[in-house]
Amino acid sequence: MIDLDNDSNNRIICFNVTHTYLKEERPCLYECVRKYWRLNGERAKKAEYVFAVSSGYIVGVFKPTHCFLSNSDEYVGRWEFEGEDILYSPYLHMDIS
Repeated sequence: MIDLDNDSNNRIICFNVTHTYLKEERPCLYECVRKYWRLNGERAKKAEYVFAVSSGYIVGVFKPTHCFLSNSDEYVGRWEFEGEDILYSPYLHMDIS
């Protein structure tokens, strides 16, 4: 087990994507994590990193560039983000269970 040490005080959002990620319900990990979340959007806009978590492990790290309300009729009031994949993040594959 690796400890998630956030000494830098980064603002981080963790999303559990186990269901959509393992069942491959969306075309890629980025699409599993980036949209349709119930959260406080104003706080989410301040996030420096977004972690995709599956089965207790960080499987993806993203740097959000834009956070906004979804325009989907099916997911009214939920939030999405756009961002870049941080492929070589030191957080990747950490156990946060």
